[in-house]
Amino acid sequence: MIHPGSLSALCWKRLAKHLPAGVALRVLELEAINAYWEQDTELTVDALADRLKLTLDPRHERVLCGWGVGGVVAAALAERAPARHVVVLDGPASLPRPDVPQLLRSYSMLVGARRGRAVSLEPEAFENGLEHALEHLRTRVGGLRDTAATDVLRRGYHQHARDRLRDFRLIRTYEPTGIPVTVVQAARSLMPDSHALGWDQVSPVEILASGGDHYTMLTEPAPVVHLALLLSRWLGTPLPMAA
Repeated sequence: MIHPGSLSALCWKRLAKHLPAGVALRVLELEAINAYWEQDTELTVDALADRLKLTLDPRHERVLCGWGVGGVVAAALAERAPARHVVVLDGPASLPRPDVPQLLRSYSMLVGARRGRAVSLEPEAFENGLEHALEHLRTRVGGLRDTAATDVLRRGYHQHARDRLRDFRLIRTYEPTGIPVTVVQAARSLMPDSHALGWDQVSPVEILASGGDHYTMLTEPAPVVHLALLLSRWLGTPLPMAA
């Protein structure tokens, strides 16, 4: 699993508990690569894939999965380290430069996932600028009643915006080579209006749906179990379902 950050990598332990017996889940953290963490503007998806390849044992059979921008890195890695299958978890193959309303929407999802509750700002919350939206978000999130918490949310938003723009730069400069992929799109995706998140334009693609939003698909119990069942298709022999 290629993990780009935002959520703690410990979130994958929830998923691992529901995978078929004998399956080992290894998490490759992009934030462990200095150029990614430091937001080097010269960094490319191909360079990330080259770096990750060095950590893989070529004797082991694997399924490559990537969440978010990790999806394009998984596809690039599959070109270098053959895999049984590539699965992209709510990660786009192409991405328009995110604007402030899109960043606020994704940030509100992230805050909600970190606080253990689903939160998504309504479009009208964006109408009066960033400060109004952050104050609206503060009132929606449990445990952030002090208005000083808006300062914390503001700092978090600016970091989130930098991270999303870094991911935009990486995806924009990567050209997929047509490796078949399965795309698991969250019910409340970061790109809700994008069919197959753009992968159908560049690769043979299978499209599946997951519960939750881009973040809670990895943190809420029901979406996590659903995601594990979807992934089990490539990780082991599925149990027969009752008629």
